[in-house]
Amino acid sequence: MQTNVRLYPTFDNAEFEDALKAADFDRCHELIDGSETPDGIIAGARLASRERRFFDVIGSLSDFPEDSGRLRVARDVFLGAALGYTSDYVAGQRLINRALNDLMPGDCLYDEAYFYTAAIAWMQHDHRTAEEATAVQLRSNDPNNRARAHIMLSWIALRRSDVLLQVEELEKALDELDGSEMPDEYLRGNALLTLALLCREMPLHDVAERVRQIYNALPWTTGLALEHFQVTRFLAAVDELQGNELAAFGSFKKAGKLAPSEHWSVLCYLDRALLARNTGEAAFAAEQLQEASEIAQRVSWNEVTGEEREALLVLAELHAYENPAVAEQYLARFRSLKSSVTPMFSYGSDPRVRGFESYSQGIAWLRLGDAEEGKTALTEAWSIFEDFNYGWRAALCAMGLFEATHDKRWLERAARKIAPWPNSWIARRISDSKMSTVVPLERIPPAKREVLALLREGQRNADIAKKLGRSPHTVRNQLAQLFQTFDVKSRAELVAVLSKQVVPITSLTRHKRKDA
Repeated sequence: MQTNVRLYPTFDNAEFEDALKAADFDRCHELIDGSETPDGIIAGARLASRERRFFDVIGSLSDFPEDSGRLRVARDVFLGAALGYTSDYVAGQRLINRALNDLMPGDCLYDEAYFYTAAIAWMQHDHRTAEEATAVQLRSNDPNNRARAHIMLSWIALRRSDVLLQVEELEKALDELDGSEMPDEYLRGNALLTLALLCREMPLHDVAERVRQIYNALPWTTGLALEHFQVTRFLAAVDELQGNELAAFGSFKKAGKLAPSEHWSVLCYLDRALLARNTGEAAFAAEQLQEASEIAQRVSWNEVTGEEREALLVLAELHAYENPAVAEQYLARFRSLKSSVTPMFSYGSDPRVRGFESYSQGIAWLRLGDAEEGKTALTEAWSIFEDFNYGWRAALCAMGLFEATHDKRWLERAARKIAPWPNSWIARRISDSKMSTVVPLERIPPAKREVLALLREGQRNADIAKKLGRSPHTVRNQLAQLFQTFDVKSRAELVAVLSKQVVPITSLTRHKRKDA
């Protein structure tokens, strides 16, 4: 049995412990507010650690009184963890090892120390040490500790690109928490967030239903604000893929109200813009894109290190349809961002993140008329998403590559990848593409649309080149590419195909390229 050790002999911590496990961080702050006692300082450090304020932990514990008692052991564990999370791995592990010399199995600090040992090893890519430390936690009598061990094992599975094992470990963590008399809701929210993300990406329909049930039952306290926002957004994407677009719009709107920062708000507007665009609501899509663009222009992106910076790529992707110069500005802004400074999130080392980047960049480059760069980026994204079994994302890559190459094998690959989501707009678009050879004019880069407009008026190559300020060689190349795009062999055939388009091509050339 785990011993009921009173962690803070002079700090009445019963309510604090309950509030910490409930992730009610506002109440935790109230309980420790103004406390300058050593045990109160330790409690504050624990709270700051859960709030990911690791430098605050270091500041509060660095001058902590040195003694040989239990408070010194607690100080070593939590200061060591904070040092590890801020990349001072050696100093952090040294303090934790010193604490372990005074700890025994069954002590709550003993399990804390081994968890942080595993976390520091994981951040250093030392997975064997991480697994050994996690094995200690799995022997704990406390289901909360065993749940945290399974979450750690899910991180290791992530690093090994074993996504299905990652899902299995996260479900085991939830099972442990379900069996706890006093479950740690912070851990539940953490596990739920990652599972919801994976349900967004993979055909995990049963898991998604479990996530939704827990989501509806979980008391979303102040300490779970980010998790509440993210899970809401991910479940909206699940609805979208299942073909329930109305529910998806509602959940995306709810996520926008929960957004913890303006950077996240940009991505929420873009979620709605993409869904509206893909379901034929062009006016609403333009409205949401405008809102996102206005916010994106006034906020700083320099210190953003998480998924929210993907907003810059989506902005580039959407603006590339009508304003290539603006799209290029967003791409350049994204490329200027530094890598993540938070090792725990490993934003820069996860190949899936590289896939997200490559897809958006590839689509934007296609719209900008750089077919070769676009194909290279989309091929890279396709390979990554195929490796991780991210089917619908792989399908989108294949559709982009079909658009760029007109190789129908990509269309068949897209159809296979989207099969688990037969009611999605992606499946409908792939089906329509297989049934028709008509190329939507809005998918043609603006520079080539200008050529098409003049060609339709009967202009010769030399006249087109003169009017557009391009060389005859450039115009010939663009026409050759357009022949391939529309699967025709002559100017006459191309004009005939254009005459069947519903939208007049001249209406699609109003927004001239600024660099033309």
